[in-house]
Amino acid sequence: MNPETRLSPDAMVIFLKQAALENHWPVSYLARALGVNPPTAKQLAVEMALAGYVEPVPGKKDSWRNTATGNKLASVRQPRLTRAKAEELLTDLEDRAAQFNMKASPNGVRLLEVVALGSILTEHDPIQDVDVGVKLESTKQVHSHEDQLAAMKLLKGRSPALKLHLWNDSLGHILARVVWKA
Repeated sequence: MNPETRLSPDAMVIFLKQAALENHWPVSYLARALGVNPPTAKQLAVEMALAGYVEPVPGKKDSWRNTATGNKLASVRQPRLTRAKAEELLTDLEDRAAQFNMKASPNGVRLLEVVALGSILTEHDPIQDVDVGVKLESTKQVHSHEDQLAAMKLLKGRSPALKLHLWNDSLGHILARVVWKA
C-alpha cells in the first residue's frame, strides 16, 4: 500500500468506534468517513480484516462489520450519550478553546483549531462519546510533549465523554466538522 494512504492508528480507532454503531457497512461508508477514494477504502478494509479488526459479512457483497477485536481496540461501549448532550459538550469545548488562546499560554502552545470527528457526524442517537481533533502550534523554540498534554487536559475539562486526539497529518482526510478556529 502507498504510504500516503496508510491508516493512522488514531484514524482507525475513530472509524471503528463510528462503525460500531452500524450492524454492517459498505466500503463507500469507509471511504466517506476517512476521505479516501473507493479503491483505497477497499484496500484499507482488507488490511483491517487481515489485522482482525473487521470482517466481510457472509452473503452480503461489499459489506463489512467490526469484529470483537476491532471493538476492543476502539474501546467500544454501549452508546450512552444523547446527541443533545454531545452538542452541549462541544459548545462548552468551544468556550474553553476561545478562553485558552485569550490567555498568555504558559505551556508554550497555541490552539489553532478544534474539529469534531467520528460518531458525532452520524445520525445516530445515542452515541458513545465525542471524538475531537486538536491542532496545536508551538509558541516557543522548544516545547515538550508534556506541554501538549497539559493543553489537551485544559481543553478537555472534566468530561469523560470528550476524547481528544492531537492532530497529525494522517487525520487530515477524515470527515470533520470545525468546532472552533483561531
